[in-house]
Amino acid sequence: MKNIYLLILLQLLSLVVLGQNFKVGDKVEAYNSGAWYKGTISQIGANSYKGYYYVQWEKYSQGQWIKETNIRLYKNATINSIAPRNGIYIILSYGNPTNPIRIGYFDLINGQYNYYNAAKKIIGKGSFTYNANNKTVVWTSGPFKDAKWNGVFEIDREGKTHKIRLNNSTIGVNSTDSYE
Repeated sequence: MKNIYLLILLQLLSLVVLGQNFKVGDKVEAYNSGAWYKGTISQIGANSYKGYYYVQWEKYSQGQWIKETNIRLYKNATINSIAPRNGIYIILSYGNPTNPIRIGYFDLINGQYNYYNAAKKIIGKGSFTYNANNKTVVWTSGPFKDAKWNGVFEIDREGKTHKIRLNNSTIGVNSTDSYE
């Protein structure tokens, strides 16, 4: 009986060590520059690229070699039909992918938003709409429109985290399990 348990343990360990082993054509999300992006595996790395996969991004013409540990299967496509939820979004700026700077907050309330500094003092108000076809928050008035922030909407962690990309390195994050 001990041998059976040992065999099972060794098999589980080999799964952890070997990773997920994606295949060409797999729909994935890959972590790059502080965010998860959707794409498709188009090549499997060999030689000096062993352990890497070439991800062709869904929204960009070029792809990139990504380490296997930074890739996950795209699990729940139906979740993308959800609009951004009302609530407080923490604004994070990623100069360093592992150490974002909290630069303020905004809240969404039924087509309106309030913009706060890091001390939670209001510094602007505006309105927005949500375009479900291209998953984008469109800032129709206020400081976010003036700043020309793009509003690309993403959902992570099976719907627990809603993210609105404001520019290349700045996002607004609302998580059901986060603490301010």
